[in-house]
Amino acid sequence: MNETRCGFGEARAGCVFTVVEGVKIKAKRIHGNKLVKAWKTLSSKPMPRIKALKLSDEDFNNFIEQRRCREDNLREVEEWGRILSTKGTDACIFNADDVEDAEYIILIRENPYHTLDEIILHELSHIARGDL
Repeated sequence: MNETRCGFGEARAGCVFTVVEGVKIKAKRIHGNKLVKAWKTLSSKPMPRIKALKLSDEDFNNFIEQRRCREDNLREVEEWGRILSTKGTDACIFNADDVEDAEYIILIRENPYHTLDEIILHELSHIARGDL
C-alpha cells in the first residue's frame, strides 16, 4: 500500500492518499494507540501489524461495492443473519497480502452508525478469533 500525504491546505492531520487493493483513496490514519488499547481487552497475544484508515462515506461505499465477493456475503450471513447493505456497513477488515507494513487493514466510514471505539473493538475481535 503506497501512501502520500494529502496536498497543501488539507484540513485534517494524518490525511494520506493511499492505494488499497488497486483503488486510490484519500484516508485519515487512525492512531495505533487506539488499536493497541482495544487489542489488550481482547487478547494477551502480541498485536499483529494493523493499519486502520477512515474514508469518506463515498470512498468507503465505492470500495465496498468494488470489493464485494461471494465470501464476504457468506461471512455477513454467518455473522448478521443477512447480507448487509453497503450503506449500513460501518467498516471492513481484510488481510493485507501485498502490504509490507501491515498484516491487516481496517477501513472505516467517516460517518459510521456506531462509535469508533465500538467499531475498532468489533473489527479487532475478528483478528483475535482468527475468523478472517
